Amino acid sequence: MTAAILSFFYFEITIPDTIDDGVENNTLIWTDNAKIDGGTIKGFAVTGSGQTVYAIYQFANADEKQKFTEMDLSTIEFRVTGSFQSVEIPSHPYAFNMEQYLRMYGASGIYQVEKIFSYNINKSFISRLLTQRKNVQQHIRETFPASLIPEAEALLIGDRSGMSEEDAANYKKLGITHLFAISGLHVGLLVFIVRECLLRLKLRRENVDLLLIILLPLYAIIAGGAPSVWRAVIVTILVLLTIYGRLPIKLDSALAISAIGFILYKPYVIFQPGFQLSYLAALSLILSSKILSRQTSKLKLSFLVTMISQLSLYPILLLHFYELSLSSFLVNLLYVPLYSIVILPMNLLLLLFTSVAMPIAQCLFFLYVPFRALIDQGTAWLSAIPYQLWNPGKPASFALVLAVIGVVCFFIFYEEQQKVIRYLPYVLIPAFIIQILPYTENQLRVTYLDVGQGDSIVIELPYKRGVYMVDTGGTVSFGEKTWRSPTKDFEVGRKIVVPYLKGRGITKVEKLIISHAHIDHMGGAHEVVEDIRVQEIHIPPNSGNVPEMEKLVRVAHERKVPIIEVKDGDGFHKKDFGFYYVGPQTEEYVGNDSSLVLYLTTTGPSFLFTGDMEEAAERTFLAKYKHTDFRNPILKVGHHGSKTSSTDPFINALQPKMAVISAGRNNRFGHPSKEVLETFQKYQVPVFLTADNGSITVLVEGEKFTVSVMQHKTKKRTSAP
Repeated sequence: MTAAILSFFYFEITIPDTIDDGVENNTLIWTDNAKIDGGTIKGFAVTGSGQTVYAIYQFANADEKQKFTEMDLSTIEFRVTGSFQSVEIPSHPYAFNMEQYLRMYGASGIYQVEKIFSYNINKSFISRLLTQRKNVQQHIRETFPASLIPEAEALLIGDRSGMSEEDAANYKKLGITHLFAISGLHVGLLVFIVRECLLRLKLRRENVDLLLIILLPLYAIIAGGAPSVWRAVIVTILVLLTIYGRLPIKLDSALAISAIGFILYKPYVIFQPGFQLSYLAALSLILSSKILSRQTSKLKLSFLVTMISQLSLYPILLLHFYELSLSSFLVNLLYVPLYSIVILPMNLLLLLFTSVAMPIAQCLFFLYVPFRALIDQGTAWLSAIPYQLWNPGKPASFALVLAVIGVVCFFIFYEEQQKVIRYLPYVLIPAFIIQILPYTENQLRVTYLDVGQGDSIVIELPYKRGVYMVDTGGTVSFGEKTWRSPTKDFEVGRKIVVPYLKGRGITKVEKLIISHAHIDHMGGAHEVVEDIRVQEIHIPPNSGNVPEMEKLVRVAHERKVPIIEVKDGDGFHKKDFGFYYVGPQTEEYVGNDSSLVLYLTTTGPSFLFTGDMEEAAERTFLAKYKHTDFRNPILKVGHHGSKTSSTDPFINALQPKMAVISAGRNNRFGHPSKEVLETFQKYQVPVFLTADNGSITVLVEGEKFTVSVMQHKTKKRTSAP
């Protein structure tokens, strides 16, 4: 208890508060995680005062970008002037949170560099080591085949930035991502290989161990300095010191000393998932040594190592990632030996021979490239098998506590009695509670996701009886790509929409409704279909052949998801909720005015989702439904609040209870328009904007509803009658 209290105060004192504004002249050195993408360089940097910031600089021209690309940024000190920027709120509770990201790396804030005055080479010892890391990376890129570069960078220098999204998703689904992070397995294997080679050269054992003790910290820096690397390096050094100097230290003590030293040096590391997972996995295996020592079969031993690691880590994995790979228990039996015996040693050999004997390296490439392609094909095939991921969503705090207690109890009793079946309930009951909790919510939840300049709405019926989506957002590109264009467009569906669905424990969407074929409404739809089970897709009449629909149609065909054209007058029911299409009024597809208009009736307020319906469509809507009582709906404002929609007659006829405008922050279109806001003000309609509030959630229970919005640090709740 004393240690916990002292630790809390230590973290509070040492971790910096976030700076939101202020102008500063400074010197800074970008760390090796800084990346140049398009017309910007961004990443963590260390200032002259030792302060860590997330520094951003926009290049003035293509020549300056090229100059920076050729620099080894981690060895150069820049004299700059700039200002601290406020940290934007996350899109929703499960989206990327910049404030948490800064906290994980001990950064004081976001520093926008306005001007660079001069720069000079930093000749410190660490900078020289980082230069060697850059040299190794450059060597890999110049000598390895393109298909092997991402793997070599990940395994040899700990840089996974070159890994494709598809490969990363496959490894995550199979639970083998850890094999591409330099960890105890890699460090242990590397030390074993080097140690055996040196001993066979007749060097004294004491000298070899001393050399490894000196070289291992240097390797940790060159390998990227991730928590898993330092944990493995420090523990290995302590073990070697025990052998070298006969120091009486146990493995669990070595692990503890490693963790304490790391935390004292970088207190913020405690918040990093990598640190938590790395140390907890190592601790669980050390504490399970009695269980592991009883095994005589290597296959059973491998299975137990995977089982112990996965069971110990599953509460942490659910906390950070909301899902868990179920296939990893079996897949790792194949992949761990494969990576330990073949893939990692082969990459070490290739690095060696490309440096000293390129003809030998070419022969190895000739054999290894097709072999590695077969492995990739097998990985893709395995990852395509359905129902491999358990996705209960982000668990409640008390459920996580139960899960941890259950895991500890299971291992204690299993160690004593060796009867797995009898003690499995300690693990299964908390897991069952985590799984069913989302199904106990008795409220209708309608969430207007903040997807920037676009629309995406998620409708969750009480007790998860059904989940429906209206649009998915998407990134709109303007003109031809230039030197300022990002290497890869931001994937709204995969980065914002899918994390929300997974965070909510949503694994199936009954109906994905595409209001119309514009990228800002359906550009991320194919990404949602790839990651989430969608039962059917609804689109406006005659819109399936529009070029913007091409990706969605292809992916839906691959996933065997039916695409159904629906029209005005169609609809469906689910329990107390009715879904009615009340537009478009014409079957000719003409863009915005062909938007599907969905009317939702509930036990409380009704909802109207209008897509990008503009003035002409509003007139035809009023002409047909002028005698229909829409019960003062909660209105999703058409066309992001453009002045071409939400006309006075339309708002006057509907008399909405409230209005939600989905638009991007500081968007180039000036949405929402002043005229539209004045119209809502005229009819005393409260307006919520995703640009100001982040994602907006309406909870309906009985006849009442509550509005919840994302806000800086906290949620603001507004009750409505």
